[in-house]
Amino acid sequence: MAQEAQHLAGQVSNLLAEVPEIRTVTDEALRDELINCDQAAQMLLARRAEAMAEMGRRADRDDRFEQKRLGRPLWSSETRAEFVADEIAISLSCTKAAAARHYAIAREATQLPSVMHAWLAGKIDDRKVAVITEGLAPIDPAYVDAIAATAADYGTTHTAPQLRAWLARKVLAADPSAAEIRLANATSGRRVTVTPLSDGVSELTAILPSIQARQIFDTVNTIAREAGSRDARTMDQRRADALIDLLVGRAEPPQVHVHVMVSADSLASDSNDPGYVPGVGPVAASVARELTSGAPGAVVAHRRLLIDSESGALLDTASYAPLPTVPGAPPYDSRADGATAYRPSQRLEQRVRDRDVTCRFPGCRRSALGKGSGTDLDHTVPWPLGHTDSSNLAVLCRHHHRVKHSPGWSVTTSGQGLLEWTTPAGRRLATHPWTYFEPPEGIDPL
Repeated sequence: MAQEAQHLAGQVSNLLAEVPEIRTVTDEALRDELINCDQAAQMLLARRAEAMAEMGRRADRDDRFEQKRLGRPLWSSETRAEFVADEIAISLSCTKAAAARHYAIAREATQLPSVMHAWLAGKIDDRKVAVITEGLAPIDPAYVDAIAATAADYGTTHTAPQLRAWLARKVLAADPSAAEIRLANATSGRRVTVTPLSDGVSELTAILPSIQARQIFDTVNTIAREAGSRDARTMDQRRADALIDLLVGRAEPPQVHVHVMVSADSLASDSNDPGYVPGVGPVAASVARELTSGAPGAVVAHRRLLIDSESGALLDTASYAPLPTVPGAPPYDSRADGATAYRPSQRLEQRVRDRDVTCRFPGCRRSALGKGSGTDLDHTVPWPLGHTDSSNLAVLCRHHHRVKHSPGWSVTTSGQGLLEWTTPAGRRLATHPWTYFEPPEGIDPL
């Protein structure tokens, strides 16, 4: 085994010795080099995971054999298997905690053939493997293989956070009872800790229920943004100061809103169709119903959106009337907003934000909803050549708004909200509007 490992390491060294000096590689080939190196690295990490899992399997086998030979229990029921992580830590010169995490993921991943196949082929990375193994841990084994296969496929063209949201929704829909138990267990571990650092500062950390954590951050963020452009402090400094002011009573908390996306069926019945909270992710149907129940802290303002039953996308004509609807009020038609002004009307802006939900850059999940979201409506085709209408507007966070206008980058649209991005190296990707029946499709290579 040692000779085989040395041979593999030698092959990698020989391949690296044959590649040209990195400074001589062309721009286009440099991007290909990046992709190929990452793919090769993931193939090796998958092989490493197989080796770790095999170490554990043999340790389990040897423990059982020794117990049978002696005819009595060993002094420790896991004499060898218990210390596999320690052996990995010594072999890799890493901490026991890091080794234990790698080992745990390896043991879970090797039980999922579709996941290991994609990892060994370099199609998904170790972070996505960790997302899948951790996300599938609480559910009924009957669902595991089917969801794992689709998760591995989804992960090939989506980021790890997108995969986590997609997987959470699948788990919530497939096995809601397990999700409820997992939520209760996780919530029981809520805590606040403080860690003194150097030079008179400390780190304050809190583990909180996601909805409340989002409300706290949005409250702090709202105060920070109200400071104005003349404030010399960075946004991080403003948020830190705002948190102090709130907790010591020097500031009044502003009103912030939690946006909840939930189907009418889930509101009207015991449907298990999960809801979605921007900035948090998928939530159980019971949580979505609680948030929209009218109880203290619940969402009290509603908008009714018309969703295409086949695609799950927001239709071009949607009703934005507050519930209950105003008698005789016509449904909203985005075409009534016109296209003669640079700035969209408030109603058109709301429609585009509801359609996109997040920044439309490939892989970005910055929420487009809520006050102070830090996102803009951008004309894909610059105005006045491009009209101010839903087919030519898209939500971008401030950073990716700048990316879109930087040299080498370009964005085109084929209407209906589809955006086609081209990188400086010529790689093309498409992003779609939010899919309300599923998490967003995200990144699609063209």
